[in-house]
Amino acid sequence: MMRHKRALQDLDQDIRDHIERETDENIERGMPPEDARRAALRKFGNVLRVKEDTRWVWIPQWFDEVRQDVRYALRALRRTPGFTAIAVLTLALGIGANTTIFTLLDAVVLAPLPVPAPHELFAFYENSKDGTPDQDGGTGPSLRFSYHRFERLQHALGSHGSLAAVTRSARLVEHGPGSGERRYVRAQLVSGGYFSTLGITAARGRMLGADDARIDRESSVAVVSDRFWRQSLGGSAAVLGQSIIVNDVAVTIVGVAPPGFVGLWSDSEPDLWLPLTLQRPIRYATNYSTRGPFDVSQPWVSQDVTWLNLVARIPAGDVGIALPAMQVAYREGQLEQATQIADPKDRESLLTHTLAAAPFAQGFSGLRRRYSTVLFALTAMAGLLLVVTCANIASLLLARATARGRDLAIRLSLGATTSRLVRQYLTESLALALLGGIGGTALSRWASALLAGEMLSGSPAPPVAFTPGTRVLAFATAVTLVTALAFGLAPAFGAIAAGKRATLAGNQRESVGHARTGGLQWLVAGQLALSVALVAAAALLGRTLVNFLRVDPGFATERLLSVSFDPVSSGYSGDRLQTLARRLLMAAAAVPGVTGVSAATCGLIAGCNDSGGFQIEGLGPTDRSLNENRVSAGYFATVGIPFVAGREFDERDTARSQRVAILNETAVRAYFGGRNPIGRRIGTSALDTEIVGVVRDAHTQTLHEDPVPTAYFALDQSAAAPGTLDLRVAAGVGELEQAVRETLRRTEPDLLIGAVTPMSTRIARDLARERLAALLAFGFAALTLLLSALGLHGMLSYGVAQRTQEIGVRMALGARRTEVVWLVGRQSAKLAAFGIIGGIGTTVAASRYLSALLYGVSPLDPATLVLVVLVLTAVVFLASLLPARRASTVDPLIALRNQ
Repeated sequence: MMRHKRALQDLDQDIRDHIERETDENIERGMPPEDARRAALRKFGNVLRVKEDTRWVWIPQWFDEVRQDVRYALRALRRTPGFTAIAVLTLALGIGANTTIFTLLDAVVLAPLPVPAPHELFAFYENSKDGTPDQDGGTGPSLRFSYHRFERLQHALGSHGSLAAVTRSARLVEHGPGSGERRYVRAQLVSGGYFSTLGITAARGRMLGADDARIDRESSVAVVSDRFWRQSLGGSAAVLGQSIIVNDVAVTIVGVAPPGFVGLWSDSEPDLWLPLTLQRPIRYATNYSTRGPFDVSQPWVSQDVTWLNLVARIPAGDVGIALPAMQVAYREGQLEQATQIADPKDRESLLTHTLAAAPFAQGFSGLRRRYSTVLFALTAMAGLLLVVTCANIASLLLARATARGRDLAIRLSLGATTSRLVRQYLTESLALALLGGIGGTALSRWASALLAGEMLSGSPAPPVAFTPGTRVLAFATAVTLVTALAFGLAPAFGAIAAGKRATLAGNQRESVGHARTGGLQWLVAGQLALSVALVAAAALLGRTLVNFLRVDPGFATERLLSVSFDPVSSGYSGDRLQTLARRLLMAAAAVPGVTGVSAATCGLIAGCNDSGGFQIEGLGPTDRSLNENRVSAGYFATVGIPFVAGREFDERDTARSQRVAILNETAVRAYFGGRNPIGRRIGTSALDTEIVGVVRDAHTQTLHEDPVPTAYFALDQSAAAPGTLDLRVAAGVGELEQAVRETLRRTEPDLLIGAVTPMSTRIARDLARERLAALLAFGFAALTLLLSALGLHGMLSYGVAQRTQEIGVRMALGARRTEVVWLVGRQSAKLAAFGIIGGIGTTVAASRYLSALLYGVSPLDPATLVLVVLVLTAVVFLASLLPARRASTVDPLIALRNQ
C-alpha cells in the first residue's frame, strides 16, 4: 500500500512538473501568466483522465480497479435484493437446463470411451451390398463374428495392432461359496487380450490375460467392476483370490477394474468379466446367429456361431497396413465357408459381404441410437431458453441503466472513461452470472441423475458416464461466461449512452412521444418469437406422446402382470426344465385374485427378438424370416390377443402330437397374400409344423415399430426354456406382486425370480423417450413464456412511466381512457404479431428436424399452430393488462404539474 501511495504521489508530481514547464515556456513566448497556465492545462488535457489512463497500465492499479469494480457490483446487487434474487434464479434455471441436457448429451453421444487413446480403436462389421449397418447398438448380426473368424483376423493383424473379442452382457446367477443368497449379475465374456487392447490396467490385482482364455485351462478366473466390488463385495481387498459361483461354475476373482470403466457399451456397466472360453460351462446362450443347425450344448468356439463383437487398437501409422491385411484374411474365410453352402443364392449372398472397420472412440450405445436426435433437439430448446433468459435479464438491466443516466453523466463529466464504465457494468453482469451458474450447476447434478434414471428405464443405478465431470464443469463455466457477456454488453453500452444524453440539471424523463424503449422492444419481440417456437415444439411433442399412448398394442394391458426369470442360469436342465412351466403355471393360478396365467419364452414389450428362417409350404425352398415365440396353452386368452381364424393352443398339443403354429396377420399378408393359411405347413429343415390359427397383430417388442411376421409355437412341443409368466388378475396389480413372488419362490426355491412388473409399467418404460422429450419441452416452453411475459410487462411498464407527461397531455387535450389503453395495446399487439411471425418462421425452418421426433402429427400441423397463436395472444394480453390500466389512470393535473 505504501509503495502504491508513493507511486500516486510521484505521478501527481510529474503532472505538475509537466504543466509548470509548459507554463514557463508560454510565459517566455510573451503570454500573461494566467493565460500561459490555462494554455498549458488545455494542451495537457483532462488531468483526471490522464491519471486514470496512466494507472491502468500499472498492474497493482489494475488489480485494485478490478477489486473496486467487484465491490461496486456486489454493493449494487445488495441494494436491490429483489432484482438480484429474480435474476439469479432465472439464470440458474437457464444455465441449469443447458448443463443438464449437456450432461446427458455428453454421456450418450459425445464422450469417448474412458480408455487411453480411444481414437486408435476400430470396430469391425460385415458390410453387405445393402449398405452399412447401424453401429450404435452393437447388437446387430452384421457386428457379430465367429471364434474362428476372430482367430483368423487376429493372426492377420499380427504386430500392427491388437484385436479383442467380447460378447454382450448376459444375466447370470451369482452367489458366494456356502452362501444361500443368490442374485442376478451382468457378465461379459471377453478374449484374453480384451483389457490390454483397451489399455486398461487393474485398480487392484490384475486383469485377464491370454493365458486365462486358453481352451484347455482347467481353473476359471474373473475381473469384477469397481461398482460391483464396492456395493456387492464390500469393497475389501480380501476378495482377491476368493471364489464366487457364477451359473454353478466356481471362478476366482483376480482383479478389480478401475473406477469409471464400463466396457465397450457406455450405457451398460457389467458386474464382472469372464474368459470367453467359459461359454459352455456357464451356459451363455444369447445374442448369436447361425446359418444352419448347430448343437447349442457344444462349445461355440468349435462351431460356426457368430456371437463376438470385435474391436482392434491400431496405431495411426499401421492403419494402412493392418486393415487391408485383415480384409484379405476375411475374404479367404468367406471363400472357404462358401464351399460348404449348397444353395447358390445363399452362397452368392455370403460372398457379397466384406469386412469393414469404423472408428470406435465412442463405443457402442443403445441409448445413442434411441436418444441422440431427442437430445440434440432438447439442446437446441435449452439454448433458446437461455437466449430468452439473457434477453430478459438484459431488458431489466437496460431499464435500470437508463434510469441511472444522471449518475453516469456525473461520472463521465469527472473524467471516467467509457471502457472503465463498461467494465464496471460487465463485472456486475458477471457477478450475477456466476451466482446463477453456481445454482444452475448444483441443480443440474440432481436433474441429470433423475433424467438418466428415466432414460435407463428402471436400471438400479446410472453408469458413471452420467455423473457430471470435468467436461460438464467446463461447459457450465463457458456457458456462464458467455451468458454474462450476452446479457451484459447491451445494458453496459446502453447505460453509457443514457449517461451521455443526460444533463446534470435536466429531467430524466423523455420528451413527449420519444420514450426510449426501442432496444427493449427488440429484445421482447425476440423473446416472444422464441417462445412461439418452443411452445409449438412442446405441443407437437406432447401430441406425439398422446398418439403413442393411443396406439393399440394388440393385447389387453389392463390388470396384466409379467414375471421374468432365467431357469437356465438358475441351473435347470433336462426333464426338470421341461416340466418347469407346468409347475409354475399351476402355482401362479392358485394365487387368490389371479384369473388367468400363461408362459412364454419372450415377454411382451420386453425387446425380445428371436427370429429364424422358415420354409413355407407352397412358397419354394427359400427361407422366410419369422419372429418366434413359444407359448403355453391359453396364452392368447390370458394376454388378450384376439383370434382372426383357427384355434388356441390347448391340451391336445403335446410333445408327441403334431407340431402346430399360430401366425399373426402380418405374416399371413407377407407370405400368403392375405389368404387363409390354416392347414398349411412350415418348418426349418422340414415342413413338420401345421398352422392351426391366425391372431391379430400385436406390438410384442415395442410400440415404436410395426408388428413383424411372427409365428407362435406350442411351448410343450419345444425344448426352449420359458422366460416369462403373464398373469391376468382381478384386483389391483400392485397388490398381487409380492404374493406372486412369494408363491413362486416357495414352489421353485432354486429359481431366481427377476422383475415382477405390471404391463402398464413396461409400456411407460417403452415410451420413456417420448415422455422425456415432451416433459422437458413443456418445461422449457413454460419457462420461456413466463420470462417473455415478464419481459413484456416490464417493458410496457417502463414505457408508461417514461411517457407519463405525454399521456397527461393527451388526456388534458381530451383523449379518452380507451384511447390511452389502445396506446399501450397497439404496442403489445405489434410485438405479438412480430413474435408470431418470427416464431412460426422458426418452426417452419426446424420442421425437417422436428419430423424425426414426431408420430401421427405433422410439424406444421395447422391445429397446433393455431393453438400456439392463441396461447401467445392470451399471454400478451395478460402481460399488457396492468400497464394499460396504469396508463389509463394517469391524472393529467399531477402529470402536468410534475412537468
